[in-house]
Amino acid sequence: MSAGLNMDTSVDPQLESKFFVAPAEIRRAIYVHLIPDQIHLFLHEKGLRLSACVQRDEDGDPDCIKQRSNEANLLTDPHASDPIYALRLRSSWGSHWRCEESVMRVREKDCETDCNVAAMALLLVCKRMFTDVAEMMADIAALQINGLDALRILVPQSGVLKSGRSSTSTLLNCVLPSLKELDISLRLPLSAYDALENAGNSTSSKSSSMDHSISAWTGLRPAIERLSKLRRLRIWLDHEERCPWSMVNERAVLSPLASLGNNPNLDISIDLPKLHPKWENLDRHFTEDSPPLTLTIHRRYRQRYHGIESSDGSIRVKYDPDFPTLHGLALMEDMTIEEVEEMERTSWKRGGDPYREFLDRWPHHVNPPAWVWECTVSARQ
Repeated sequence: MSAGLNMDTSVDPQLESKFFVAPAEIRRAIYVHLIPDQIHLFLHEKGLRLSACVQRDEDGDPDCIKQRSNEANLLTDPHASDPIYALRLRSSWGSHWRCEESVMRVREKDCETDCNVAAMALLLVCKRMFTDVAEMMADIAALQINGLDALRILVPQSGVLKSGRSSTSTLLNCVLPSLKELDISLRLPLSAYDALENAGNSTSSKSSSMDHSISAWTGLRPAIERLSKLRRLRIWLDHEERCPWSMVNERAVLSPLASLGNNPNLDISIDLPKLHPKWENLDRHFTEDSPPLTLTIHRRYRQRYHGIESSDGSIRVKYDPDFPTLHGLALMEDMTIEEVEEMERTSWKRGGDPYREFLDRWPHHVNPPAWVWECTVSARQ
């Protein structure tokens, strides 16, 4: 087990227990079986909480099929009402929307941990087992953080851990110094990204909840540097609006983290949506022609369906894809998605309109697919 956590001399070694006199390899195998490999950390009104990650394959699919609660009836009735679907599309946890639903159940029960985290019961057995579980959790589990408020636990100045008196806070005080893997997924309002962009230029001394949240991000680099055992950091970013990701100033947002790339012992990757060529800007974005970042960036397709709140408070589903908007051509014609991207990118770069170009070459006696019209309308809004 990790040497980063030392057992207090006041802890009873429990040598009369058959479990603790068993070989360390056997105890480790049992702990590995019980401790989830990914655990979400979130804030509730009474403090810090933990919940097992229940994300499934394709939960982050850009076509958002898995979010449908009536997925089984999708082919027979694709237009069936599905209010749960609309809510899931608005999840601030992004591709971990299923985990957010699990967390909501934890909050309803007002318990400190998800019942799925069976290892949490072990924490109450004795101090010796508490120490063992903390060591193993730091060694094998990835800690998942899905909001700026929860991110504040990494910043000592926030006092989040010091103010907590729960067993979860005690556990995290033991786990964080030896944590090996950290995943941060943030789907934020555009206003939050604007605040991050202007954080370095702010001269106001007025404190607000937004200021505290923003400080969690701007203070992330020194916080990560203090996690000396950390070996893997994954950051997933998006905004929650329909407009393209290109509205975000990537360079300003990620600049506080740039120096982390100089640590040879830390594997870092940043997961960002693909940029829309029409709004690419060398000063704001990381493009093929702009100065590179010291951190590895991976690009993905954004979700193409959005939950939009109407004036009457109801939520409707809106199809509004980011780049490439003509992605459906990869299914209709003999083209790969990469070829569709290149075709659309070339059109935008020369000042053209890929929608109009597609419609111009479509047979006049045949109606084009509905999604093409939807893309055309969305692009002009």
